[in-house]
Amino acid sequence: METLIDYFTSAASGIGFVVVTIGIVLASYFVARKLLHPGGEADRTLEVAGNVAVRVATLHSLILGLVYAQELDDYKAVRSNLIDEAVAISDVFNDVRRYGGPVTLEVQQGLARYVAVVVDDEWGRLARHEGLSPKAWQEWEAVYDTILDLTPVSERERYLSARLKDRVSAIAKYRQLREAPSLNHFFWLFWAPALIGLVIVSAAFYVYRPSRTHLVLFSLFGAYSGVILFFIFAFGNPYANPGKLQPRPFQHLLEGDFRSVLPPKSG
Repeated sequence: METLIDYFTSAASGIGFVVVTIGIVLASYFVARKLLHPGGEADRTLEVAGNVAVRVATLHSLILGLVYAQELDDYKAVRSNLIDEAVAISDVFNDVRRYGGPVTLEVQQGLARYVAVVVDDEWGRLARHEGLSPKAWQEWEAVYDTILDLTPVSERERYLSARLKDRVSAIAKYRQLREAPSLNHFFWLFWAPALIGLVIVSAAFYVYRPSRTHLVLFSLFGAYSGVILFFIFAFGNPYANPGKLQPRPFQHLLEGDFRSVLPPKSG
């Protein structure tokens, strides 16, 4: 049910972007046509407007292309980091079982609680740009402290102890990488020039009369710009709609071996 709601929310957002950008294009065109005189053939207004439109459109396309590629790359990096973090958690979970002793259940339960907090609480915090969950940090620190207190006596235990410390430290690194996209404060550094460029390109069309064919072409230009802007917006925050990444790697852990050691929820 939640997935279906997310789908319709994302679709509505995409349609909204397309409608708004078409409105910006047509509004800019009609305002410019009202304020400016189309000119005549003698003063070469059509040629000048066309050259300006082409140059601005080239810069506009370059900005959109670069930002789209960067956001897509960051989005894929987040998805890769999620898998790496889940693998590191699974490694600690399994290696502490190989280490054995009373510490096994303590670490495994701590990891299970940590993953549950990430899924139930931290994901929503990241979507709201509130940062990582302090409770999840507490669960991680408890596991880390327990592993630091290990006193290996055999070669096997020394190897496992070193590996456990390395992998639990990697979890903290992946957490920081996971938080970074939700702390992006450079929103207007892209959206301001993107929208201004769209207005300028659209206004430069004022020399063309508003025939049905021209209006359709202007609308198609606006619609495609809206699609690109929508995907840039969607990739901007991978923890919220419309481009929300589900915490499936962590959910798979909870549905597997972690379920057997996860303490039951109170209440």
